[in-house]
Amino acid sequence: MKKLEKSRTYRNLRKAFAEEAELAFRYLYCATLADFEGQEKPAALFRELAEGGNCSAHGCLDFLRGARDPDSDLSLGRTAGNLEALARAETRQHNQTYPEMAKAAREEGLPDIASWFDTLEKAKRRHARRLKELSDE
Repeated sequence: MKKLEKSRTYRNLRKAFAEEAELAFRYLYCATLADFEGQEKPAALFRELAEGGNCSAHGCLDFLRGARDPDSDLSLGRTAGNLEALARAETRQHNQTYPEMAKAAREEGLPDIASWFDTLEKAKRRHARRLKELSDE
């Protein structure tokens, strides 16, 4: 396979992965809401479509595996590298992403959302620690 990293196709695979993963999760969220409303048929359809989105996202990752992790830019595929790539992504989120988001929410007078971002930051810190501990074994 030709070198992917510098190609438009690589950028397209990264975009397709992100969009498919996001859409699949939104389908699952909507399925939960439909369940709560007692809407069995829409809930079942949402779950079915979420599974299709997951398969599409996996397909994109299979191609990206020959290149780099779309978030950390580390090698993707073998478990040791996956642990490192995911730990790096979680670390970036708890060191940078969520603190910046919480700060912006506070500045905009949205304390409940700021608190939610603080909660996510703490969860990401725990995730990073767990991934690092496992990779050190």
